[in-house]
Amino acid sequence: MWTALLFLLSGFAGAWLVTAHPGLVALFASPEMIASVERGELWTVNLLNVVPSSVLSIQLLTNNIVVSLFAFCAGILFGLGTFYIVGLNGFMLGGVFAFTAQHGLAQRLFEFIVAHGIVEVACMVLAGAAGVSLGEALVRPAGASRTAAFSRAARRAGKLLVPIGLLLAGCGFIEGFVSPDPDVPLWARLVIGVGYFGIMIALLRGGFPGRHRHHGLRPIRT
Repeated sequence: MWTALLFLLSGFAGAWLVTAHPGLVALFASPEMIASVERGELWTVNLLNVVPSSVLSIQLLTNNIVVSLFAFCAGILFGLGTFYIVGLNGFMLGGVFAFTAQHGLAQRLFEFIVAHGIVEVACMVLAGAAGVSLGEALVRPAGASRTAAFSRAARRAGKLLVPIGLLLAGCGFIEGFVSPDPDVPLWARLVIGVGYFGIMIALLRGGFPGRHRHHGLRPIRT
């Protein structure tokens, strides 16, 4: 999947650039975030002391859905908008990991994001793949008119948005209640993250009890 490869390569690029030029982190990290890391603390440490978990979950859910929806809708710019959003998010994640690694906090950042981040990133990549399919329909309508090809691609890709929204709702809950809680051990976070990813695969493939495999969503080729 091209969007997954783009996210991965952008992440490596962001990590390399911030490692070589640490000042570049200021392009996408707030001064408060930078100051916190330079003090040896993650900016996530006091989240639960500032915002209740329920409110935090709603805020995070809204942000995640907006990013994924934007990645999908930006596909109308012949796919270029989607590539930009996916690449930018990969670049920022890689850069943040490199910056925290320079201050000995990369492991703590991993511990914070692993429970919700696996599915969260996967959802954005899937939304990006759906957006790219819209752009591909405009660039290569495959014998039909661009309008007809775009409509067909939009109907097919749009079917992904509902499960993506449901999955991101779960990510918001996990990120609000589990990820900031220092009492949750790493093994539990790993179990939650990997287990939730398994649920995502089952949902997209129609693999839950009472459903036939062929009823799952058809893959979008990008």
